[in-house]
Amino acid sequence: MKKKIYFNVPHLNKNSKIFIKKVLEEKSFTDGYFQKKCEQFIKYKTKAKFVSLTHSGTSALEIAMFLLNIGKGDEVLIPSYTFTSTANSVIMSGAKPVFVDVDKNLNIDSEKLEKKISKKTKAIIIVHYGGFPCDMDKILKLKKKI
Repeated sequence: MKKKIYFNVPHLNKNSKIFIKKVLEEKSFTDGYFQKKCEQFIKYKTKAKFVSLTHSGTSALEIAMFLLNIGKGDEVLIPSYTFTSTANSVIMSGAKPVFVDVDKNLNIDSEKLEKKISKKTKAIIIVHYGGFPCDMDKILKLKKKI
């Protein structure tokens, strides 16, 4: 007998319908009550000074490029295997995406990453693919070179 593996099955509890109804009645799918509650929770748990959730990873990347003042003449290193939003956010900022080969887990290859860093490199966007984390120890050591 084949076992099915379900993807993106929502977890529902006894309050789910009540919460969904509250969101619909509020008529605000972003910046609403539950988003604020999540931001407060994350801020408390991480002891961050500021937390702001976005409605998508695409928006988060675009905002990050703006906040980092990435622009014309800059380069941003990105994995060669990623969603198009990764490269698009860099291009929209006016900068140039520089693709770095990936490792066996389809994450940015930290060894090849180091060779791509140049004087124009202003950021590295990492993507932890398929539940496999990038080699953050090596990547964090490389940030000193940027």
